[in-house]
Amino acid sequence: MTDSEDQTPLVLLHGLGQAPMAWEDVVVPLYASRRLLTPWVPGLKPTEKKPVSVADAAARLDTDVMLEGMQQVDLCGFSYGAVVATQLAADFPERVRRLVLIAGMVAPPKALMRLQLGMLKMMPASRLADSSVSKERLLRTLDVVRAVDLTDALPRIAAPTLVLVGAKDRPNQPAARALAAGIAGAELREVPGAGHQVNVEQPRALVDLLKGFLDDAG
Repeated sequence: MTDSEDQTPLVLLHGLGQAPMAWEDVVVPLYASRRLLTPWVPGLKPTEKKPVSVADAAARLDTDVMLEGMQQVDLCGFSYGAVVATQLAADFPERVRRLVLIAGMVAPPKALMRLQLGMLKMMPASRLADSSVSKERLLRTLDVVRAVDLTDALPRIAAPTLVLVGAKDRPNQPAARALAAGIAGAELREVPGAGHQVNVEQPRALVDLLKGFLDDAG
């Protein structure tokens, strides 16, 4: 059996405004060591026409993981992907061995949501071309995000959890602290030099953190 077959598969969930390719610089150095899956987060795929609730997105991803033959996975999500990952780990605790949440939250801070909505409305549609996600789709998904409240989900998470936030991502640091406080035994760490998009801005540091946490036998 190879090293990659010995390791638990890793599922990486991208954030709002990103595509699965946002994990490219993380996937490459991890590829030889474990099986990797970087799916579209349900509700964010360009071909989908209707918004998808967080609970439905988590259920659909759980089904996708099973169809891939993965009985248990390590799960890492960024931003909105972290929200869905949190819900999945709470609803299907037997599926998740270890959980990594980057720039996640318990419930969206109203001030931050207003800021994100204002920035998105002013953003030219051409800026979103690389992610293949339309501006209209992002605005609809923000409506889903506004309704998020994971307070009751957090106590149901059984997997050892690492909560990460960029050292420069000050608007999201209170949310990260609240998320870590709500999950029993969760560890909170800041990623030096990173703003909000840790997977894009500091992929090497993220790879080191993932390896250290996921490969820890303790």
